[in-house]
Amino acid sequence: MPGLNIFKSLFSFALVIMLSACGAPQSEVASNEQEKMTPQALPQAVPRAELTPVNKVDITTTEYAILAPDYLPTGWTTFAFTNRGGQEHFVAMYRLVEGKTIEDQLRDVAPAFDPIMQGLRSGEMTKADIGPFLEQNVPDWGLQMTWVGGAGLLSNGHSVEATFNIDKPGIYLLECYVKAPDGQWHTLMGMLHQIQVHPGPTEQELPDATHNLTVANTGISGPEVVKAGKHTFRIDIGENPPGFLPYDLHLAKLEEGTDLQQVYFWMDWTNVGGLRAPAPVTFLGGIEQMRAGNHGYVSVDLAPGNYLWVSEVNAANINMPFVVIE
Repeated sequence: MPGLNIFKSLFSFALVIMLSACGAPQSEVASNEQEKMTPQALPQAVPRAELTPVNKVDITTTEYAILAPDYLPTGWTTFAFTNRGGQEHFVAMYRLVEGKTIEDQLRDVAPAFDPIMQGLRSGEMTKADIGPFLEQNVPDWGLQMTWVGGAGLLSNGHSVEATFNIDKPGIYLLECYVKAPDGQWHTLMGMLHQIQVHPGPTEQELPDATHNLTVANTGISGPEVVKAGKHTFRIDIGENPPGFLPYDLHLAKLEEGTDLQQVYFWMDWTNVGGLRAPAPVTFLGGIEQMRAGNHGYVSVDLAPGNYLWVSEVNAANINMPFVVIE
């Protein structure tokens, strides 16, 4: 707080003058002031009462739209996400490179994924062809977005809160690239929304986590048993996987007889049938893609039963079943 330091300096100077006039030795005044300014005497953190609340915004998905603000400040933000559509949706958020907008994305990037799926369905392409195809058909800036988070997969009629940090101003996009039952990308059906982010608060009060999860290339670490009720999970991304998509983490409710291999297959968009509605499980939200070193929070009310944390990236290895008990 520069203003506070200036005030202290002026006050100290005035105090020296006053005490000198009263006959107090300046060396004694300097000694007293030095004691006051020791590190132990300075505040070590912003008082909790002075912290700015996390910015909370309502995000709603329908078929086929993302209803969200057009402007947001930087800082920690909670997406209060409700899915009012009939299919699964998520809301991933990423910053475009400077100078690019939603129009550039829709013209130069999003259309390239349609022929990929057509080629995979027809057998004219394999998964090994996807990388070279994108390099040839998408401009360099198109895969250089900065993923900052968002709210994970949510089945129809459900709500969840996901909190993450929007660290820099710029042009951001919210996107849902789940596929409709006929295989069309939700992105190209209208589920791409632009937000302009401007500078916001720097000191904010973060959610209190009841449990911690860490995502690494070897898997997910976290509690395998939790009690029923409302929980806030802190999710740390510990490492980056190969490829341009960083890790995300989604929460699914498992039913008796759920085929986990089918769930892992469904999570991979490069599979024919992958990320294609309807999903084989009920999704309850999560945190969307972010790079290693970042973290977010997911707040959800859990009933007793069996659940699964799973990433879209390498789902067969990046997953963790857990149990909710009474």
